[in-house]
Amino acid sequence: MAAYARSYKAGQVLFEEGSPSVSIFIIKKGAVSIRKIKGKHFVEIAKVQANEVIGELSFFDRNPRSATAVAIIDVDALEIPFESMEKIYNGIPDYLKAIMASMAERLRKANEQIRVLQKQLHRNKDEE
Repeated sequence: MAAYARSYKAGQVLFEEGSPSVSIFIIKKGAVSIRKIKGKHFVEIAKVQANEVIGELSFFDRNPRSATAVAIIDVDALEIPFESMEKIYNGIPDYLKAIMASMAERLRKANEQIRVLQKQLHRNKDEE
């Protein structure tokens, strides 16, 4: 399985919301902000740190990236292209693939709900 060591400086983008998905990242060092675009700004929906994985939803459902990943501080990551995982994935029974795709869809919906709730929270704070 091919995997590539990647380094990102604070502020660098690992991937952008809406871009095609081609890999999963394991964060080895540092921290990453997972953000949803909101007009000219963004809403942070998660912070990911060492030994956590990002980009996994797209492997299971093959949809474009649901959020943008930006290094908060310097990051070392392991990037694993989807093609490197295909042989393993193809050996999984179809019912397990369906379960994983369903979980990915639920997580995407939950992420969207979080974004909506955060937007409402910010709107309420602005009105106070």
